[in-house]
Amino acid sequence: MIDNRTLDCFAEVARLKSFRAAAIRLNTTQPAVSARIAALENRLGVKVLTRTTRSVALTPEGRVLLGYAERLVDLRREMVAAVVNPGQRTGTLRLGVAETIVHSVLPDFLERASAAFPLITFEVEVDNSINLRDRLLGQDIDLAFLLGPAGTPGLGEEPFIKVPVAFIARPGLLPSKRSIQLAELVEKPIITFARRTEPHVRLMELLRERGLSLKSRVHASASVATIARMALDGLGVALLPPVTVKDALERGDLCVMETDAAVPPLSFSVAWHLATDPAFIRQLVDLAHQVARPYAEEVGVARRAGRPRR
Repeated sequence: MIDNRTLDCFAEVARLKSFRAAAIRLNTTQPAVSARIAALENRLGVKVLTRTTRSVALTPEGRVLLGYAERLVDLRREMVAAVVNPGQRTGTLRLGVAETIVHSVLPDFLERASAAFPLITFEVEVDNSINLRDRLLGQDIDLAFLLGPAGTPGLGEEPFIKVPVAFIARPGLLPSKRSIQLAELVEKPIITFARRTEPHVRLMELLRERGLSLKSRVHASASVATIARMALDGLGVALLPPVTVKDALERGDLCVMETDAAVPPLSFSVAWHLATDPAFIRQLVDLAHQVARPYAEEVGVARRAGRPRR
């Protein structure tokens, strides 16, 4: 009889192509993983993995076995989800979030998710969306809220929320009047998200369309807190979601600039690895959509294909 732990161990080694990485993922030791794989091969009478100096590869028999192992793992997860009350589910959810989500949806999501799954431990990692997508692929995190679509094979995803952005500055930085032209606004440096991110790309496109790209200084940072601090210090005009500096706006330390230039809202997605427990992910994604409705610029955004399997 081949037990579930041995199949889980084999599947992790095959996926990660490393005995050491599989041991870390399974919270065990490398010799224990090696022993399980050796016992599996002895039981089957065939080699299922071949080691090289740098990696691990599946044999033809191993590829066949992996297909069955993954189906059995999925079936076991579905069985547990069908009979276990959500409130009794245990374990850890590793959540990755883009920084804008920290200032908007995240607190309510964690509150609701903790109430629905009181025995689950939540680990939250804040990072840029490129890194979060890579961590999802490596299954270092389970669920992520990303800026823009993941657009990557092996990941499921759905559109999440659209967050408005605006030009924000310290009062008095620019002449006080009801509306200011973009050409006047860019007399000061513009501070926004890192290069190649959606806000930075959209800003540069807007400046090129207005013929202002050569006259503008655009500072970039991966940290919302840094952008906000620079704006508070009067170092330039920030292009940010107002929700990320809500307190400063309410105190009057910053103000939203009315301009003749509209920058599209930031589109966020919720993404997960397709190997993650589909029933659990479905519950979490549905909960995230419920929490996000008050923050969404558009209610009822159609969901994309790639729903977790039920």
